Amino acid sequence: MFKQFFIFFLLLIGFSYGFDYQLEGKVKVHGAVSDIVYSKGKLYVSTERGKVDIIDLKSKQIEKSIEYPKFLDFMGEPQLPKVFSADVSPDGRFLLAVIQGNRGGREVYILNLSKDEKPKKIISRKKHWQIGKLRFIDNSRVVFGLSGDEVILYDLKKEKDVYRLSVGMSFFSDMALDNSKRLLAVADESGDVHIVNVLEGKVIKTIEEMNKDKSFSVDIKNNIVITGGRDKKATVYNLKTGFKKEFLSKDFMVFSVALSSSGKIGAYVYNDKYDVAIIDISAGEIVGFLKGHTSTPSRILFIDENLIITGCDNGE
Repeated sequence: MFKQFFIFFLLLIGFSYGFDYQLEGKVKVHGAVSDIVYSKGKLYVSTERGKVDIIDLKSKQIEKSIEYPKFLDFMGEPQLPKVFSADVSPDGRFLLAVIQGNRGGREVYILNLSKDEKPKKIISRKKHWQIGKLRFIDNSRVVFGLSGDEVILYDLKKEKDVYRLSVGMSFFSDMALDNSKRLLAVADESGDVHIVNVLEGKVIKTIEEMNKDKSFSVDIKNNIVITGGRDKKATVYNLKTGFKKEFLSKDFMVFSVALSSSGKIGAYVYNDKYDVAIIDISAGEIVGFLKGHTSTPSRILFIDENLIITGCDNGE
């Protein structure tokens, strides 16, 4: 069984005098990383082998692993499910995860982190919601991104969807909430990015051709949007000014991107050596690289302006 490294980087950035970084540590998690979120000093790492690993950021140790039920494949054999995505409520009480179910379905489980209990299924595969990613917008509501390029706002207390919105006409790739958790950026196979007002359930803007081909990853912070795609480039767009800037990779598809909370610093997978390029958004230039990965960083997450988390595939 393959286990992959979940890699911590500390960035020491001073744009006036150059760029430097140091590796803070590595932690083994249970399989390829499919999603990462941060809450109250802890990392919640979704894996492709049926677990969400909870890592204490200070000790850099897994303090707990949440295990999800196996599913039956098309031959009737039990298999470990992929955890497609997970998130923690803003108050830190609940962990929500979407996992692989029987017959190609998706299921959503909730866990009260303050109690010693198993995750409870709240949405079964019989709803036929092919959820690719989920994010809390407050303690009782969560937004789902569906494979059919749809967004659902779901009320956990009422156990019903508030709305179901079609945002595009392609296949869903990724989504991200801005700092206020009111704007949602949705990327899909068209290469366009759709900006959704989450509370109103309306597409308020479509940024065309952020990528010429499928976008794999998107982030939005402080009115800055970044995507990475099959066309081997990362693209940055300013929602206020309309300014767009492209950053090329070194002949490698850009599988993951991220922005710092201020929107001043960006990161994207750069080459087949799995280096991550760091960009100064306002200057529009690459200022350095994070080196040392041994497989593709599938997820990148800024904890603050100086600390980056990368989660990698198990391709090696």
